[in-house]
Amino acid sequence: MDLNPFRLDIDDLINEFAEGNMTLLADMKSIWLSKKFSCIFEAKPNKKLGFFMQSLYAHCIGYMTSTDSISHRLGGLYSLYCLYETQPFKPPFRIYICLREMKRLKELVIDAKNENIGVVPFLVNNMLERNLFLYGAVDLKEGSVEERVNELIQVQNARIQHANKKLFADTQIERYIHMDMGKELEVDSLKKMSKDYAMTKELAIKGFFFFLMPI
Repeated sequence: MDLNPFRLDIDDLINEFAEGNMTLLADMKSIWLSKKFSCIFEAKPNKKLGFFMQSLYAHCIGYMTSTDSISHRLGGLYSLYCLYETQPFKPPFRIYICLREMKRLKELVIDAKNENIGVVPFLVNNMLERNLFLYGAVDLKEGSVEERVNELIQVQNARIQHANKKLFADTQIERYIHMDMGKELEVDSLKKMSKDYAMTKELAIKGFFFFLMPI
């Protein structure tokens, strides 16, 4: 699967945003709509959709965590958010992010607050509260997107195994038939059986909300 055309499209989108020294989400939405950028999903592959989405996310995260101008970094954040919101997949693919990248996101929030770009703390707060992120151990600089996806597959498999154990261990199986099984399969359940995941998530968001307080 050749993802270079998709990456180039994202490059063009973010560069146009940055060349105008733009800093607002509304600016990115305006460019997004003018380019009809959601059409990027019309060329999506027929398989490996997780790999496809995580590749797009990773490219945006690369801008977001870079040392480029704040417009480039914000362009990466806004593009990441817009990709998540406009994806056609149900349920939507959440955004894989590692600890290093989460720290860089926190730094971006601080820089945005110093520049009086008030939309950024509220946007990131919204993304965190809606649980848009999946926290992992594989670093973008140290591992490939394929490694990211493999880790997510392992998470999913562990979640399914956990659900099966719960089903066969509980004598009141009817409770799982009539109640919300989705709640049992959420990441909160997985965290209890995965110390690595729980520690990674705790470290990722520890102290984060302090920087998301309203200006």
